[in-house]
Amino acid sequence: MAKQGIATGLLCAVFSSISLGQTHSAKSYITHYAPIAQSMQAKTGIPASVILGVAIIESGHGTSMNSIMLKNHFGIKGTNHLPSQGINYHSVYRSYSCDEASYGHFCTIIQRKLYYPKLKGNLDYHIWLLKINSGYYSEAGMVWVNKIKRAIEIYHLTKYDEKREQLACSPKMNWLHTI
Repeated sequence: MAKQGIATGLLCAVFSSISLGQTHSAKSYITHYAPIAQSMQAKTGIPASVILGVAIIESGHGTSMNSIMLKNHFGIKGTNHLPSQGINYHSVYRSYSCDEASYGHFCTIIQRKLYYPKLKGNLDYHIWLLKINSGYYSEAGMVWVNKIKRAIEIYHLTKYDEKREQLACSPKMNWLHTI
């Protein structure tokens, strides 16, 4: 009985350290990429929380081979040129020149969707995720949506969304106050 308790305790410690490692990894990923997501929100009206949530799940907090080797944070399929560069990594996923290009292309894909004009500027991540899912962005369907919702909630990603009130008071929007 004592051996079983010790084994269970060790197993719990291992899983706790794995979980803590993932939390730390996600937090550093968010710290690094939140400014890019916020910049994309300012340009496109897609909430930074949605952009970051999708990136966190699709890139495994930036630890997936696709995000490391291809700078692909969103699981976007396409061509890559690693084999022609002598790199022995074969993938069906697209490569990008930099992380920002991956973020930008994801937003461009969303901007081309029919639902985009109606949602632009809306901060309700639930609606965004349902609409993105309705366009078959992921083969996992609602499992994918729920994973991203969970990431947004666990890491409080909505705090990175620029609210309209904040925009109206920002120096960039001072022209609103002169009217």
